[in-house]
Amino acid sequence: MAASMTEMVEAHLLNVRRELETLTQRVNEIQQEKARLEQYLSEGETVLVAATNEAEYQQRARVTTSSGDNPVTKPF
Repeated sequence: MAASMTEMVEAHLLNVRRELETLTQRVNEIQQEKARLEQYLSEGETVLVAATNEAEYQQRARVTTSSGDNPVTKPF
């Protein structure tokens, strides 16, 4: 028995509805992944800034405490 036009349209619309649900789920997953990566990036940048500041501090400490033929004059 051949499907009526109404049955075919109903089946098609059901497929469209399922595809929309699948896309909505994927959008949610992508948004969660985006948030996770944004958090990771933010934390990484914070660590990088802290490490850079520490390295600069260590470098300055070495320069101000160096001894030798050409001592560093301290501004204070």
